[in-house]
Amino acid sequence: MKKFLCILMTAILVFSCTAVAFAGGKDAALYTFYGDGMLFQQNKDAILSGTAKNGDIISVSLYKDDVLVAQNSTKAENGEFSVSFDAPAGSYDSYRIVLCCNNTQFAVLNDVVFGELWLASGQSNMQYSLSQDKSGASKFASGEKLGNWLRVLLVPPVTPYNGSTERVPAQPQNDIPGARWVNGDNNAVYEISAVAYYFAEELHSELNVPVGILNSSLGGSVISSWISRDAIENDDDVKNILTSCGEYYSLSGWKETERSMFYDMTSNFNLKINALGSFRPAGMIWYQGESDVIMQKTPEQYGEFFDLMQKSYSEHFGCENGLLPIIFTQLAAYQYHKENGIDLMEMNAYFADIQKAQPESRGLVSIYDVSLSYLSEAGAIHPDTKEDVGVRMAMSAKGLVYGGENEYTAASVKDYEIKDGKVYVTLENAGDGLVADGQLRGFAVAGADGIFVGAKAEIVNSNTVCIYNEKVQNPVSASYAYCLGNQTSNLYSADGLPVSPFVAGNIANAHYWAEKKWAYCDSDTAFHLYDAGEFTKFYNTWEGINADISFGSTDGLDVKADGEFAVSPAMTGENGLSFIRFNDESYNYSDYGIISFSVKNNGKNNVVFDGIKIYKNKDVWYSTADESVVIPADGQWHTVEADIDHIYLYGVDFGVKFANDKLKNIYDIDFCFTGKDAGISVDDFVFAPEKAQRDTSFDYTKLFNILNIVKMFIQELIKK
Repeated sequence: MKKFLCILMTAILVFSCTAVAFAGGKDAALYTFYGDGMLFQQNKDAILSGTAKNGDIISVSLYKDDVLVAQNSTKAENGEFSVSFDAPAGSYDSYRIVLCCNNTQFAVLNDVVFGELWLASGQSNMQYSLSQDKSGASKFASGEKLGNWLRVLLVPPVTPYNGSTERVPAQPQNDIPGARWVNGDNNAVYEISAVAYYFAEELHSELNVPVGILNSSLGGSVISSWISRDAIENDDDVKNILTSCGEYYSLSGWKETERSMFYDMTSNFNLKINALGSFRPAGMIWYQGESDVIMQKTPEQYGEFFDLMQKSYSEHFGCENGLLPIIFTQLAAYQYHKENGIDLMEMNAYFADIQKAQPESRGLVSIYDVSLSYLSEAGAIHPDTKEDVGVRMAMSAKGLVYGGENEYTAASVKDYEIKDGKVYVTLENAGDGLVADGQLRGFAVAGADGIFVGAKAEIVNSNTVCIYNEKVQNPVSASYAYCLGNQTSNLYSADGLPVSPFVAGNIANAHYWAEKKWAYCDSDTAFHLYDAGEFTKFYNTWEGINADISFGSTDGLDVKADGEFAVSPAMTGENGLSFIRFNDESYNYSDYGIISFSVKNNGKNNVVFDGIKIYKNKDVWYSTADESVVIPADGQWHTVEADIDHIYLYGVDFGVKFANDKLKNIYDIDFCFTGKDAGISVDDFVFAPEKAQRDTSFDYTKLFNILNIVKMFIQELIKK
């Protein structure tokens, strides 16, 4: 009996101690953004944080199988704790983390791995999920597993605060409700940013370790929403920008029900970034800026925000030896405020300057050549081509962070020189040299008048390109890919990154060149932008009028006809029963004085070029009064010019020569010919600035020709 009582008392004592121990640990908890299957950055501090009573002793133990690998402990203060251990090298080994409060276990994390961890942030083009991406959608539909190497912390885009998504906290939050870790074997992983997935996939292939993504973005958000109040309050330049725009809110004036997580300073930092400060990512990928262009922030203002974001994030994420590496992309083509999207191009070109400000920690990616399809229901601001963006970001990371030999940032202007009527632009970060896919496209030059026109270009050495237009004898500036519709631009570094859009030699009040894709005569279709995504697509480049047209048998556009015929560049697209005008096409031809092109007669009979008709609308057109040009049947290329400095209504000189300011808003152009059993090729349409600013002039002796105008007008009405 004594022995039994002794055993019973011992059991009661043990149970009592255990109960006390659990009582000491029941109030300790990890923040909810930790979980099974998570990933920590290799070879850095692995930090675990949460809540506990003041004075509680929190310990952490890392196990591989049942072998203790690392452990540490700390004391809770101010109701919180943060305990860390040295993370091992990256591998596919699975670990277990055990946390105890006052020697009593309160949390276990299973299947923890160590590898490369990156923060992925920005607005909708970063948020855009893998399940929406073209190739990702097919993977998702088939239930394809992406692999256990991928670990993703999914942060809800619209993050709740105190149980509501309608309130925005004034203070940074230490936890993220709804955040959860998933791996590539879980179908929920398809919520990952498509850009971030392709970035991670490429890194994994290169580094052969697990890759983790802190997936935290919000469509429509401005950059200031991602920066902490502490950072803003200590940066006079940024604070003054916000104040001048009416976008600065003091802490005392912050009203949670009135603030927006999309447009208001600090909101997304408070909701989705502050809590992640316990992680030690290798770097950050960033796809954002569209909303700041919409809000009409200048590129220089955006640069101030970017500098502050990087500086403050470097401190927040514990970068002890410099700045947090940031790899960022230029923005996809979209029409904002200025004609032909020049405000977007100003921002994209300035991104190169942002990169140069901290070249050891910033990599810039150009993407103008890949934005060729869009999610129709989301609008033309959202290209669904994300794979190239993510892969290029990974390429940048290899060079910037992981010691790769490839170039890590888009080449940009280092210097330029004007010599012998040509502009020689020298680029930096060109790597092993410059390359092009076919004949160089996307270049323009301007004289002192500031009128840019399309130009030819040649690669003259490993980092220099020569740009010229024979009609601009004294150029003062040159540009590349500096227009909204710049997908045809094709200058790359040998590493595969497109050269950044640029203007070498700024001109006040410049009229920038809008790429005329039809002018190259090298493809039957071209990609055009429109406000609605479903109409942002490929369209025919040319149409024949009383003629059959084709591409491919010779250089240029091939035309077969008999009698009077014309070819017309497709400057509008069909939208049901009506026509749409492309956002990336310029309909202002008043800057130009000459349109020239090459033509070859492939037939047996001479063909006559009768001139051009430039339509103001379907019924009213202007033309030059130049004499017709005979194209001999010699199979040789000939250059034909049309002078549009002065134009004539319906092509008749009835005493009134109109200034070409009538061409500020045109509808269509016809290049007109006459020939029997004709077969011609046309190619390389070139524009030159007007020779001089000219006014409408009158010659009253020719006014009797007004009858011819009436006749022409009646004929046009009959045709319609």
